[in-house]
Amino acid sequence: MVDSGPSVAPRSFVVPSEMVPERSGIVSFVGSNTREGEWLLPRLLRVVSIFGNVEIDLTRARVGPGTSRIEVLCVFGNVEITVPPEMRVESDGSGMLSNFETNTKVQPVLAPDAPLISVGGTAYFGNVEIRVVDPNAPGWFDKLTARLRK
Repeated sequence: MVDSGPSVAPRSFVVPSEMVPERSGIVSFVGSNTREGEWLLPRLLRVVSIFGNVEIDLTRARVGPGTSRIEVLCVFGNVEITVPPEMRVESDGSGMLSNFETNTKVQPVLAPDAPLISVGGTAYFGNVEIRVVDPNAPGWFDKLTARLRK
């Protein structure tokens, strides 16, 4: 058996249910809105983007156990949701002359009790993109040094 050194426990992003707010919202009307860093995802997050841009980064967010729902209304706008590989994702959104896509190609098989991010809603002439972060992708420093070596 090979010793790989000290093990590091994964970051705990799940908080007790009583700490999770029931609902909140983000509105972007001819503007831009970003949620990133450490923040608490409510059970229901409503996102409205009209001629605007909304970026939701869940890679360092805290979530409650079970299901959290993100409902999107996007009209001539853009909504990007980034999910860490430790969270399950499902999408039931639709669009009219728009893009509503979910990219979970890099997501590993997770336990059934892993937190679930459910994304739904409608996009009209806009773009809604849900993507799971690849844990094996090179970071910005690796990309930079690779370009300098060329």
